[in-house]
Amino acid sequence: MISNFNKYLLTLLISLLFVSHSQAQRTMGSGGPDQMGQGNDEMSQRGTPESDHIPPDVRTWHLKDHFTFSDTAAVDTMSNGYQIYNPIFKKSIAQAWLGNMNSANQSMIFDEQEQHYGHLFYNSFLTYIPQPHELYFYNTKTPYVNITYHFGGPKVRSEEAISVLYTQNINKQINVGIQYQLNSSIGQYQGQKAENQNFKFWSSYNGERYNMHMAFVYAKIENQENGGINAADTNSDFQDYEPDELPVHFQTAFNNINNLQFFYNHSLSIGNISVRDNDSTVTELPVSTIFHTLKFDQGNRQYKIDDLQNYYITDTPFYPNIYRDSLQTRDSTSYNNLSNTFQIKFNEEANSLLKFGLRAYITNDIMYYKFPGETSWGYDDNGNGIPNYQTRDTTLVTSAIGGQIFKNLGDNFWWNAGAELYFQGYRAGDSEITGSLNSQFRIRKDTAGFFANGGIYFRQPELFENQYFSNHIQYSKDFNQVKSIRINGGIRIPTRRLEISGGANLITEHIYWNLDGTPSQTSTVLQVLNARLKKHFILGRVHSVNDVIVQYTSDDKYIPLPLLALYNSTYYQNSLFQVLHFQIGFDVRYNTSYYAPAYMPATGQFVNQQNEKTGNYPFVDAFVNLQLKRARIYVKFDHVNQGYPDAPYYTTYRYPGNPRNLKFGVSWNFYD
Repeated sequence: MISNFNKYLLTLLISLLFVSHSQAQRTMGSGGPDQMGQGNDEMSQRGTPESDHIPPDVRTWHLKDHFTFSDTAAVDTMSNGYQIYNPIFKKSIAQAWLGNMNSANQSMIFDEQEQHYGHLFYNSFLTYIPQPHELYFYNTKTPYVNITYHFGGPKVRSEEAISVLYTQNINKQINVGIQYQLNSSIGQYQGQKAENQNFKFWSSYNGERYNMHMAFVYAKIENQENGGINAADTNSDFQDYEPDELPVHFQTAFNNINNLQFFYNHSLSIGNISVRDNDSTVTELPVSTIFHTLKFDQGNRQYKIDDLQNYYITDTPFYPNIYRDSLQTRDSTSYNNLSNTFQIKFNEEANSLLKFGLRAYITNDIMYYKFPGETSWGYDDNGNGIPNYQTRDTTLVTSAIGGQIFKNLGDNFWWNAGAELYFQGYRAGDSEITGSLNSQFRIRKDTAGFFANGGIYFRQPELFENQYFSNHIQYSKDFNQVKSIRINGGIRIPTRRLEISGGANLITEHIYWNLDGTPSQTSTVLQVLNARLKKHFILGRVHSVNDVIVQYTSDDKYIPLPLLALYNSTYYQNSLFQVLHFQIGFDVRYNTSYYAPAYMPATGQFVNQQNEKTGNYPFVDAFVNLQLKRARIYVKFDHVNQGYPDAPYYTTYRYPGNPRNLKFGVSWNFYD
């Protein structure tokens, strides 16, 4: 579990935070970012006492639209959904994953599948690698501290998660903050230990003319890979075994990822214009703003297996091929990306005639790779073959221009439309055209709004989609540009807690992964259609939160998806003595059976298979949430329905979910 060094580091960090916290200034000006967006005001919608939940002296926002727009958000201090401790289910209601906390995952919802262009080995672990567009920045009158701890048993196979966040304003304009997160799990099955750590430091400056956002992020992932259950050795259903007795393919295989990111975004407002409001108040606003964004992303991944020869005593080894070393596997790749973007934005407040804004940008990426090359063979004096292990490196440079028109201000209607064209380098010829709109209006006593978004995308294959040479998997391809069209739209009625949406995807030259771990491309035009319903029912003190999605895929050999996936959370909510708020209920996750992807540890990719369907099994969790002023606590029985129905509870092909176990967590906020 958590090493002595990590415990010492965590104790030292918490001590430093509280020393700094006790010495910090107690009263500051409100400050706050300029150009605040039309974010969701969750405080007003929840209607709960501010003294118990979100204090008025902590503000937070994140950057979007190429880091040119600050969108407000609420500080997460609510009990609702607190029992969802696993970060993968905070991103998607349905996940194909390896069943163990902190393991590789891929959303079953096609529109929610993430991709990190440039280093595809990140894709299955993006949940644990914070990205700049996901970072939140703060402005506080008093220092803000959050400490969170989760634990799940049994002790010998336990999992733990610890998070410490501290942020405070130095003055009205400058804020700094740090966060350390450690997630560790031994795993209920053999060879599944996982430990993920990340450290974030951020700062922001919001002045009258100049604004700055900066962040440093470090993530470290160490996952033991077991290759899934070895079906050849079980000869019966896996439920006939104790979890830690199940035969697996590996116990000395590991995927290790280290990622370091530096992000710096700053802007300068230019010019002045006088704007008269409806009440005749005159405000001086900037005509335009120039932006510069610097991003540096450095990462390396190593897949290793010790005592490889022990896994080749069977007639059907997990990896049929060995290309480099028969004793051990040491596949290593490194990736560096330096990105610079320059933008100019003509603010919509200054456009009194047309009432929209305009921005244009140019961006340049320099990507450097170092990776195993194709193995060549020579011969010694006796004619015996001698492998020559090559290490290759390459630098890919690409540049793009783009622009967008937008309307982010106003009370009822917001929209944007943009285009991006790569005109130089590796991705020359790639492009995308995107657009979205959002609205809000009154219908009698209700508030409703429709939304839509979509895009047309042309994308060159990544370097490692075209070529990769490792100890067990080697391929060299020359894939065509991937082309896709995506549209999505729907209607929201917040006063009825209802959202209905639907969408369609058309893809040609789709790249998919075969069961042997190699990629292929199909020229078939593929279609993915979806319809989704979100509804929150309230009957007295009983709540039922529902999220149901139906998906159609034109060919599950290339894009396998469950026809139906749903999430339901039903709970009774009340309070004791007007200070202790509680929820008691259960969560259900379910998806219909489908050819769930297999997982290839050598590349960290989810790959297609047509051998066996997985699904048609509900995972039910019983929970109690408690909130006492600034403290949130949950107690949860995970997978309480284990054994009913009497069916395999795989979360993806040959990877079972964890058996029933007890978990609890606590999160405490400090504001002074």
